[in-house]
Amino acid sequence: MSVESTRGRRQEIVAAAIRIADAEGVDAVSMRRLADELGVATMTPYTHVESKDELIDLMRDAVAAEMLLPEPIPDDWREALRAIAFKTKGALEAHPWSLDIGSRRPRARINRLRHIEQSVGIMVRLEVAPQTGRAILMSIDDYVIGYCLRQRLRQRMLASLGPEGKEALHSLGDPDPEVAAALEAGELPLIKKITGRRGNHPFGVPPDSGFEPGLEWLLDGIEATVRPTTT
Repeated sequence: MSVESTRGRRQEIVAAAIRIADAEGVDAVSMRRLADELGVATMTPYTHVESKDELIDLMRDAVAAEMLLPEPIPDDWREALRAIAFKTKGALEAHPWSLDIGSRRPRARINRLRHIEQSVGIMVRLEVAPQTGRAILMSIDDYVIGYCLRQRLRQRMLASLGPEGKEALHSLGDPDPEVAAALEAGELPLIKKITGRRGNHPFGVPPDSGFEPGLEWLLDGIEATVRPTTT
């Protein structure tokens, strides 16, 4: 079998695995399930993918490909970082299972490295110290991943609440006795003011605060840090 044919077959296996994970979660992905999905013998996927760990790495890399910006990358560093943030958010939201597989160190793959290459290329334009550039990129990633994780938690919590979930968006009902006593004693005056009455509290399902405002605040802070080197 030619290299091109082998690569194509592997891509087909990875695409099938991603379809399963998108629909049912990453735990539903197995070699047996893949074989059923592809209509082949149970052991056939092992011809092209050595193990479940390698398959997960290849799935991660396929998601990383969706984070890549089309060339040419915007000249303005702020516009470029904003574009990368939105591309990353889009990929994570399209494949939420990718947020659930961070417990093991992934192997370096080409699309992940291309994503890093693009990001580092933006930092080079800023002419900041390497550790500053690294911290800036990590802060963008931390914000995007944190936002997507909170949204995923929000969706799961709402799903667990059933048909009346929307009514519980900002409240999970009566507080426990310790909280009720603290409210009654005036220990939490601001929270009591927010809730308007003792029976409910506003810290149930977190509301969607919006992605773009927080990103712009972050970019404002980065700009204030690097401005002396860019003027």
